[in-house]
Amino acid sequence: MRVRDKSFFGASALLALALVPAFASCAESHVDQPSAPDDSLSLDGGGADAGNRDAGPDAGCDPSDDDCVARPLSCDEAPWCPVPTTVSGFYALTAVWGASKNDVWAVGSGGTIVHWDGTAWTATPTAVKNTFNTVWGSGPNDVWVASSTDAVFRSAGWAGKDTEWERVPLPLDKDNDAPVFAIWGTKAGDLRIAGQSFYLPVPDTEDFVASNAFVRHLLPDGSFDWVGIPGTANVYGIWGSGPEDVWLVADNSLHKKWELGLTLHGSGGADGGALTWTEVDSRSAVALRAIWGSSANDIWAVGDMGSIRHATSATVTKLEVVPSPTSERLRAVWGSAADDVWAVGDVGTILHYDGKAWTKTAAAFPVGKKPTLYGVWGSARDDVWIVGDGVALHYTGAKLGDAGGSQ
Repeated sequence: MRVRDKSFFGASALLALALVPAFASCAESHVDQPSAPDDSLSLDGGGADAGNRDAGPDAGCDPSDDDCVARPLSCDEAPWCPVPTTVSGFYALTAVWGASKNDVWAVGSGGTIVHWDGTAWTATPTAVKNTFNTVWGSGPNDVWVASSTDAVFRSAGWAGKDTEWERVPLPLDKDNDAPVFAIWGTKAGDLRIAGQSFYLPVPDTEDFVASNAFVRHLLPDGSFDWVGIPGTANVYGIWGSGPEDVWLVADNSLHKKWELGLTLHGSGGADGGALTWTEVDSRSAVALRAIWGSSANDIWAVGDMGSIRHATSATVTKLEVVPSPTSERLRAVWGSAADDVWAVGDVGTILHYDGKAWTKTAAAFPVGKKPTLYGVWGSARDDVWIVGDGVALHYTGAKLGDAGGSQ
């Protein structure tokens, strides 16, 4: 199926009434998102293991269960080591992105936004207590975070605790506010914000059209224009090798029961024009939650029940089903190269692809229930971050005596 990425709300764009199942990232509507705790909970204090403070054998954690850590590994044994974030362990960190090794951002519940400067994580204040679901930037001076269409923020860079986050209004009525799950772009003037579908008015009529994304365009006069994209699916992930080669994974099962693992590939669109979208057979009967590629000819998608899918060509029409060492939900995927890819998910699941096969690896979790892991990003092969429920994990390369997948 091919459809044009028609748009509206542009300076001179006309509305296309064809509904395109298009673009989001990490959960099933509101149901699967980490909920923001009581506002009275402090963002200060609580180390990397604080999220497990009420877990353990005395809190219903059975040592015989796979989701329980009975014998904790040390950071000398495990390749992944917790790093204190100054964020309360009762909060979840849902996404991570960085401009460099010493310039990393993580976001999460309770309006949490924290920054890594190469030495420590520091929190920055925000105007909302929403759960931020996604973070992305074109560089150190153009960083975006989002919770919903009414809570999109941009920062011009790191300035310590005085960092200012500017709220960016989207052309959408607050009554139609919808969660945002994914942000992706190629430069400051070109990005896509997508998530749960919402309704936009059709210009000069009383009608509305289902939409699920906004695209930001740079206009000739130097200003920016937000263009709404029609679509009925909840978009869970976006990745592209460039503005003319974009992939997304989404769930359109509310409208078509068989489109749980909807995967679309957008191509063309030279000079800011509309993309042509082709539906790619994901061969998945469950939702795919995230997508990433090392190049236009090497794309990975992961999702529910440990699903792993692979594309080795930008013109592929069917994704390859790849054997997975887990049946847990996978929520994020990122790599430094084609032979160095990471995927993370529920029950502390951390998988690594070495160019040949996916295998489990371990982290130095404390005694108690293993956390859900939501995001992964790195600056290089030996500098990777994973974030999740009350935890930030850092990888600095394989170690002597690596504990592998058992814990």
